[in-house]
Amino acid sequence: MGHVVVKYKVTINQPDEGAPDYDGIAGHIDGFEEVQAVEIKPLAFGMMFIEVQAVLGEGEGIVDGFEDKVRGVDPLVGQIEALEMGRL
Repeated sequence: MGHVVVKYKVTINQPDEGAPDYDGIAGHIDGFEEVQAVEIKPLAFGMMFIEVQAVLGEGEGIVDGFEDKVRGVDPLVGQIEALEMGRL
């Protein structure tokens, strides 16, 4: 079985008060064994997003499982969008 590299754009919802903890969320995601790189990037109007590059095995449900894992990091994790995907 091969592997795929997926680059994700993870948006964070704004809390009722203050700013989201981008560093904390990114640090938690970076701890996943599948993750190769994590970077916080500007989005618009002072908002940021987290770009995640992960190496995942090929197989049914593996990509969805990883996305669910990322959603479980924090209740503020919003949309997870695959930006690029390619085989290794």
